[in-house]
Amino acid sequence: MSDPIARAFPARPLRIKAPLSAWRAWLLGILGFLLFAGGMVAISIEVVPVLATDYQIRDTAVALPKTRVERGRCRVRFFLLNDCEATLVIPQDRGPALRREVGYVFFEPSAGNRQVMPMGDPARPELTTTDLGLERFINRAVTYAVLMAGMLALCLGALFVPAAVGRQKRQLAMLSGQVLNPVPARLVRARQVWNVTSIAGGQTVGWNLGNKGEPFVVDPRGGIVLAVTGSAGGPPFPLDEKLTWLDLTDQERAAVWAARAEIQRST
Repeated sequence: MSDPIARAFPARPLRIKAPLSAWRAWLLGILGFLLFAGGMVAISIEVVPVLATDYQIRDTAVALPKTRVERGRCRVRFFLLNDCEATLVIPQDRGPALRREVGYVFFEPSAGNRQVMPMGDPARPELTTTDLGLERFINRAVTYAVLMAGMLALCLGALFVPAAVGRQKRQLAMLSGQVLNPVPARLVRARQVWNVTSIAGGQTVGWNLGNKGEPFVVDPRGGIVLAVTGSAGGPPFPLDEKLTWLDLTDQERAAVWAARAEIQRST
């Protein structure tokens, strides 16, 4: 850091009081995880039973002209994901007709509304399906695997932010209580993350500091902000404009602000 700030900065151990809220991050992460995990369960309940029974009869299925489709429709989601469902009424030699709900989810530009033919194994009428389901069987299986992989990635992603915040809190705990060195840095905000790059060492670190403060800008034209590192180096941590993230005294804050003003007058 330029000499005026280095001279004004206190040479004593300082505690860092950063606004990293780990409990809030974990709460949002767990809620996101449960939401996406619930989506996985809901998709599985809809897809897996019919997919499993279609697999059992895919080699023995024949057309069932006496079975009728009471209702059916296909909806296209996100341009490629087809969600089709139908109610099949299967007559029985004795007793009332069987009714079966079937649903198919598969990737295709558009299946559209089309006539479907009931298909099944006469020996197992309770497993009756349609030609649409059997023709798209491989597509449906691949679609299910892709959806599960995507939802699993979202589940893990929901836990990434709280895990990152926990790691940052441990890093700050290691820095806090040391004699801290002021260093020049560049800062790029990406949503809730402050990405800080030390000019001297080139190390970039992301801190989840949200919008709870503004950086301490030393040189607006050069984009230089004030950060601190430990006495033995380590990741740069940005300071806020009001210098409240360190336990500085009022006199120490005033000295750092005055040092910045001196630098800006000379540039």
